[in-house]
Amino acid sequence: MHEGACPLCGRPLPPGGSIDRHHLVPRSHGGTSQVLLHKICHQAIHALLSEAELARAFNTIAALRTHPGIARFVAWVEKRPPTYQDRSKWARSRRGK
Repeated sequence: MHEGACPLCGRPLPPGGSIDRHHLVPRSHGGTSQVLLHKICHQAIHALLSEAELARAFNTIAALRTHPGIARFVAWVEKRPPTYQDRSKWARSRRGK
């Protein structure tokens, strides 16, 4: 069982497959530090930000939360239960925007 809360959305981290490890600085940019996030939160980050943007300006949870798209996502997802997984391919539909 995973204890604690997702640092991005603040919802509890449930046991099971809906948890991902996110490198705060992408591995391709030399990052090693990781945090546990809900899979849907992790997908939203990578749908909205490039690896270069993550490495340069959004390499902390606090910085991620300042991004307007991430802030909108967090406001939306924090109303969902911790086990919620979006089946509508939210991340894929926004990739590259």
